[in-house]
Amino acid sequence: MFWIFPALASHFFWALVNIGDKYIVGNRVKNPYVYLMWLNMIGIVTLLLIPFVDFYVPEPRFLLWIALAGALWFFGGLPYIRAVQIEEVTRINIWWNLIPVFALLIEFFVVGKRFAAFELLAFAILVSGAFLASLHAGKRTIVLSKAFPLMIVSTAAFAAYAVIFSDVLQSAPFVVAFIWVHSMAFVSSFSLLAFRSVRRDFWTELRALTAGMRVAVFVQALLDSTGVFFSQWALSLASAALVFSLEGSQVIFVFTMASLISVFAPKFLKEELDFRNVMLKFAAIALMVIGVGLLALG
Repeated sequence: MFWIFPALASHFFWALVNIGDKYIVGNRVKNPYVYLMWLNMIGIVTLLLIPFVDFYVPEPRFLLWIALAGALWFFGGLPYIRAVQIEEVTRINIWWNLIPVFALLIEFFVVGKRFAAFELLAFAILVSGAFLASLHAGKRTIVLSKAFPLMIVSTAAFAAYAVIFSDVLQSAPFVVAFIWVHSMAFVSSFSLLAFRSVRRDFWTELRALTAGMRVAVFVQALLDSTGVFFSQWALSLASAALVFSLEGSQVIFVFTMASLISVFAPKFLKEELDFRNVMLKFAAIALMVIGVGLLALG
């Protein structure tokens, strides 16, 4: 059960990252993909750990899987960071609870896992919660969030990353795999330079940042890497579906922080806190907690 502690730590750090992401791409950086590139490029500082661990180059087969995990981590972040730019961060975090669903679906198609009745029930509850989280209640209408399909793609990619990484950890220490995944995500980030708009905005956006915001981006990258470290530690101790069943804790962390900021410092972060939307969020969170709870207990 020790895996719970690093898993909770990872979700706390990622909650801070999600709040920071929302402020930066919502107010300071126009091109969210450039911002994601910066984070992954800064993440290469994990190479500084090499002198302190028994680092080595794994055999080609495992290196290929690590490269795929790193690529999925980076490219899964692309729809996420766009979703953050156009949607409330509390809703984004509710959708993270779909990761264990996709992780189990991958196990079903890849290794032939069979679902128990409680797992099918959990799936139905989680999908219902995700749908509720995608709804915006207006005075007379209810609108489906444009960010919902983006987060479907993102959570599926992160689930695939988690399943692959869990398998890699059967043959490599997690710190070594942690360094390699960051290195592969760093390499993957350069693929965006194939797009003219990214090449143009990379330097334009960087020059437009104040010194304080550059420090904030650097801190964001360190917080994200810290969250990854704890998450991968947890994955070395338990299955991907089990580790990500604690996504509900991140939802609570973010909901609490975002609501407080929205009330006391709305210029930094604004959330829909009217009665109808708050009730929708609470209902979605409750369903998600029940769903991941069923998966965890099973």
